[in-house]
Parts: sequence; C-alpha cells; structure tokens
Amino acid sequence: MQWRGSLEYGVWVVFIAGFSPIPYKVFTVTAGALAMPLLPFTIASFFGRAGRFYLVAGLLYWGGNSIEKVLQKYVERIGWATVILVALGILLYQIW
Repeated sequence: MQWRGSLEYGVWVVFIAGFSPIPYKVFTVTAGALAMPLLPFTIASFFGRAGRFYLVAGLLYWGGNSIEKVLQKYVERIGWATVILVALGILLYQIW
C-alpha cells in the first residue's frame, strides 16, 4: 500500500535532505519504507545532492583556498541554514 504523502511531501523531504548534514541514508531508507515511487525519489535525490555538491564547488571556485578553511569550519551550519531557507520557502509557497 502506497502512502499518498510519500509523493506529495516526500519529494520535498528528499530534496531538502540532500542539503542537510543528517546522513542521507536515513532519508533513502525511510523513503523506501514508505514506498515512495522510484522516479520522483531519483529526481529529488539527483537535484538535492547535486545542488549541495555544486554549491560547495561553486563556493570553492569563487573563493579559492581562503574560503576552503571557512567551509570546513562552517559546512554543517551552512547545510542547516540551507535546509531552513528551503523549508521556509516551501512553507511560504504553501501558505500563499
């Protein structure tokens, strides 16, 4: 039996999880346990994880070696800030 919410909110959860410092495997196992459809899961995973890695790569390209030390120190905080901003954006979108 497929849970309706796994497609409705699961895509957003998997997308946001791609940016979070929480191990991604937690979200992949949960998505499987909730029978989230494979195609939406794959698309959300791709854009979520790729977004995180391209964000870090872009920052390193832009800031060079000087920003690398800052990223190593604050990468977890940056990840949580990104998660919060995306979640707030989705929440505001849902409200309006």
